Amino acid sequence: MDGHTDRWAGRGGDTGTRGRRGDAAGGRSRPAGGRIAVPAAGFWLGWPQPSSWLGAPLEQLPTPALTLDLATLRGNAERMRERCRALGLRLRPHVKTHKTLEGAALATGGTRRGIVVSTLAEARFFAAGGFDDILYAFPVPRWRLAECSELAQRLQQFQVLVDSPQGLELLLQNPLPAGKRWLVWLKLDCGNGRAGIRPSDPEALALARAIAQGSPELVALVGVYAHCGNTYGCRDIPAIQAIARDTTAAVLEFVTALRQAGIACPQATIGSTPSCSHPVPEMSQLTEVHPGNYLFYDLQQTQLGSCRPEEVAIRVLTRVIGHYRHRGQLLLDCGWSGLSLHGRDQGPAGCAAIEGHPQLR
Repeated sequence: MDGHTDRWAGRGGDTGTRGRRGDAAGGRSRPAGGRIAVPAAGFWLGWPQPSSWLGAPLEQLPTPALTLDLATLRGNAERMRERCRALGLRLRPHVKTHKTLEGAALATGGTRRGIVVSTLAEARFFAAGGFDDILYAFPVPRWRLAECSELAQRLQQFQVLVDSPQGLELLLQNPLPAGKRWLVWLKLDCGNGRAGIRPSDPEALALARAIAQGSPELVALVGVYAHCGNTYGCRDIPAIQAIARDTTAAVLEFVTALRQAGIACPQATIGSTPSCSHPVPEMSQLTEVHPGNYLFYDLQQTQLGSCRPEEVAIRVLTRVIGHYRHRGQLLLDCGWSGLSLHGRDQGPAGCAAIEGHPQLR
């Protein structure tokens, strides 16, 4: 997660003139009963189990600690489900941001079906937690094929991405046991510039045909998958919606071409938290979307316009341990690496914002 909005925290050495030694930054006293809190250092350093903190004032928690506001978390989950219901879309939440069974259960409305993962470690974790219909959103590497095969045999629906003839050949050369087929999404690059075949490439239609019709007893085409991660480079909602509209149009045009060529393509999905937080009407012609960060949101999402500051469910609790008036700085017991994936100076507030104290950076 990058750029967490933070009522109590900033990065070590943040400039400012407020705060007292030993106080929780922000200076508020409230019970932790409505929050989940986990020490950033981890349980292996001897912290007590989280249950011992329930109902305790925040000042009693060890710092730095990650805190989640449960009411805000639930509200974010429900709003995204409602957006999808209004558009007639299935929500397939990406779980890489939170990596928790509780978060995924909330995001799926308790069904525990239909999620996206970025790693096979995530896939195994959620499978062990009772989740099914899991999409591994990464072109299958040859050296991880055995792990994919095990998951495909273990789950009712374990789905993979293919974006090249070589990727398809890998699956065909390693068929699943009788009664099982590889469930494949064709990954499209509609401008994001990462994995995927461009839908305008002549090879794209040929690859889709090979997946759908080449060896139907071994491989099935589930649908086409595009991720509009390029929305993270936008500066406002209209720019985000323009990318969502272009991505949707490219996907739907490709699906139409497939069907005109006699190639069945049941599903079509795009996603990113910015694009799904302000969806465009054209997205209703897809079958599902796959945002992920929306469950928590963060400072970056507020800067993009995906959410309001009060919709950010995540905070990092830290303490002011030093005040250096001669240079206008506070020293916290949490550095920038505990606040932001991408590090310092990512936006006007640096790597975090201190809620209630906009002058601090």
